[in-house]
Amino acid sequence: MVNDQNVERSLHKMLQEYIENEPFTGLAVGIVKDNKILFTGEYGVSHVGTGDPITSSTLFHQASVSKTFVATAIMQLVEQGEIDLDSPVTEYLPYFAMEDERFRELTVRQLMNHTSGMPDEEDYAWDRPEYDEQSLERYVKGISRHKLLSQPGETFAYSNIGYEILGDVIAKVSRMSFEEYMTKNILGPIGMQSSSFLKQEIEAHLATPHVLGTSNGYGGEISSVFPYNRAHGPSSTLYTNAEDMCRYMLTHLNRGMAGNGYPLLQSNSYLEMWKPHALTGYGEDHAQVGLGWFLGEYKGARILSHSGWDTGFLSNLILLPDEDIAISIMTNCDYVWLGSVYYPILDRLLGLDVSHIKRSIAHTIAAVAVSGGVEKAMVEYDRINRVSQDDYYLMEFEFMRITEALLWGGHKDEAVRILTCASEILPESGSISSRLLEYEAMA
Repeated sequence: MVNDQNVERSLHKMLQEYIENEPFTGLAVGIVKDNKILFTGEYGVSHVGTGDPITSSTLFHQASVSKTFVATAIMQLVEQGEIDLDSPVTEYLPYFAMEDERFRELTVRQLMNHTSGMPDEEDYAWDRPEYDEQSLERYVKGISRHKLLSQPGETFAYSNIGYEILGDVIAKVSRMSFEEYMTKNILGPIGMQSSSFLKQEIEAHLATPHVLGTSNGYGGEISSVFPYNRAHGPSSTLYTNAEDMCRYMLTHLNRGMAGNGYPLLQSNSYLEMWKPHALTGYGEDHAQVGLGWFLGEYKGARILSHSGWDTGFLSNLILLPDEDIAISIMTNCDYVWLGSVYYPILDRLLGLDVSHIKRSIAHTIAAVAVSGGVEKAMVEYDRINRVSQDDYYLMEFEFMRITEALLWGGHKDEAVRILTCASEILPESGSISSRLLEYEAMA
């Protein structure tokens, strides 16, 4: 039997060492196991300029993890007979329309499982946010200019737009604002007292978003925009902390019964929400999609999850319901891979012998390439291979993400240096070689 106190101590040690060596700014982790909160931990800084630490009260933008809350709200209204999953969206939003006449066929279920054919959003307008209650309805009315990508119900295609529409459905059916419904019917009743979908309510407690830069050495720089726009509340704007997320995870692991005895959902709603609706092509642990949740398998265990990624923030919510384990992890930077943290934690909770979290070769080499050039970076790579290979992991996509982040921030020369190293480390990667040629050709 795994001793919970030993697990808690080892997790804290693993995370503390990891955050000191990797380019995370701040990190918060919440873990529940066997129907109780096993662990919460906060590491790093909320703001690189002030050095203010992440604390238990620090709130993080959750990005698309917010969608699981929307799915929960829809299922509540289904239980009350206010929504039929297979009814057309126009039944609840008479003003909903698109250039493509197939919009009349769109159902609530198809929006929830991303088979609506709805395109994804390309501009969230974080740099020109709206704060008024009418912003969500205005956004949904503005969808009229879009056309569907495919026949409704035909194929999976992830769409944030679809979840803004669902948020407006919640508002109109409940006759209150989307945020008010979420507070009164989900956040408040299960004890998420610090959390909100409205940035202006909890601004003083928010972590600062960070993007990748090189102005003060390789690492996080404060983002010029905060990812908030009330028009995108349903898809993106839950603000919460590790402790509140533990309450949410316990509620779902208990099939809708909150720890304080509040019945958030009926247990049979999970038969619908957590059953496979479509294949995603995303890999084994995200192979299928339910209603608001991704479904898959991890080392033989059933896994339910959702991730989030917006400017300056990343988040992950992971449930292993058959093992009674769940993890919430969040950071106030957008250029790292959270899987580097939550996969080792999962392994430790599943009883595997994990004593440390491996470091990223991509970030290590990128930092040296930025400060000392390609030659020094490759010397460091050779050293790692000789003396500490087991302490590192290598993922090709991390090099791609790092260089895209730097190019987006205007650091083309540094991005080329890092890709040059990547092409030597992974000489058979067509993606890296083609991206390097593309960057080198830029004026």
